[in-house]
Amino acid sequence: MKMSYFVCLGLGASFFFLLIYSGRLALAAVGGAMLFSAYHFYMTRLQGAELRNVALQQEVQELQVRLDTSIVKEQKACKEAETANHIKRHLLATVNHEIRTPMNGMPGMTTLFTNSPLNKNQREYIDTIRYCGESLLTSVNGILVDDLLNFSKSDQAGDELEKRDFDLLNCVKESLMLFAGRIKDGGPELAYCIDAKVPVQINGDRKRLSQVLMNLLENAVRHTTQGEILLAIRFRGSQKDNRIELVFEIRDTGSGIPANKIDQLFKRITSQTANGDADKKPAGRGLVVCKKLVELMGGEIGVLSQPGRGATFTFNIFCAPALRPKHSPVHPGFSKGGKRIVISIVKGKKENGKRELSENFGAEFPLRILVAEDNTINQKLIITVLAKLGYQATLACNGKEVLEMVDHEHYDLILMDVQMPGSEQSSSNIL
Repeated sequence: MKMSYFVCLGLGASFFFLLIYSGRLALAAVGGAMLFSAYHFYMTRLQGAELRNVALQQEVQELQVRLDTSIVKEQKACKEAETANHIKRHLLATVNHEIRTPMNGMPGMTTLFTNSPLNKNQREYIDTIRYCGESLLTSVNGILVDDLLNFSKSDQAGDELEKRDFDLLNCVKESLMLFAGRIKDGGPELAYCIDAKVPVQINGDRKRLSQVLMNLLENAVRHTTQGEILLAIRFRGSQKDNRIELVFEIRDTGSGIPANKIDQLFKRITSQTANGDADKKPAGRGLVVCKKLVELMGGEIGVLSQPGRGATFTFNIFCAPALRPKHSPVHPGFSKGGKRIVISIVKGKKENGKRELSENFGAEFPLRILVAEDNTINQKLIITVLAKLGYQATLACNGKEVLEMVDHEHYDLILMDVQMPGSEQSSSNIL
């Protein structure tokens, strides 16, 4: 039995005897018993509270340990994610360099070979090799590099936009000129038309706008064999917050898109052409990235198309007028605003003969040239091309050799690969 039971039994017996022999003593005993009971109750509650406090402290300590463990795990996961992103970017850069570098030598060397005397069969063989090399390089650029880099850039884009002044006309021309050389004889016309109300300079994110334009133009050039590809820009209006809305249209006369494929065009990459040919080309490549970037710039993107009648991609963006607009002969504005301007007219062109490189060029414009390249094929290609221009270039195989040569000799021009052995310090020191 507990001690309280013995105490209660003793008090009860004392109270019984005191009640028989003395009433006052009995009342005093009752009062003492009540005080003792109250004290005992208080002590019991106090001990219970202390025990609960100890238990709560232990629970808090356990929760703190769990919280610290979770924080450590989260920090580790963030670090691993950053490392994975760094590895991914490094992998993409490596793919970009290590695959493109040797493949660029194939069309380059075959082009040089075609300038030498060849019979008909040899020229057909070389043309076939060059065509295959260019097709393979295009596929590598489009699938292994451009798409992966586009999605990588899109993932890194976040929700922040650059806000810088830039020339919209130059942005459009640069985007179009990237594809002007890919259009063959008898192919489509490449043109642009900018509304006269569109500002010369705007304030916005030029890189992301260029990425959207290049992706849409890439699809248009790939699927348009004749007719035209037109890039049109319209001014829709101004907003209360001083922003302006611009509408971009990329219209082509290509194979078009089936109606049942349009809804999925901006959700995933499809590989079925509009006409259902056996030689299928990817359709909608990069459009998922375009949708994300356009929405990031506050706009929407859509497409209207019919099989065999081409497609018209339309998107709008919100930007601001240039904070410091430039007015000079270099930036005269759109003197031909609203008119259709053709970048590349190749339809119906007759072959005028290939333009050969002249050795007199080097004599007319003498330069001391240093070539920094570690790839053997590219070394031969660059040295041969420069020799046909009349230049005797000096060759360096790594960044260390570049630094040593620059210290001892003066060069007017340095052609340097951005990624090669010993280039980590050479580029920064030379610049």
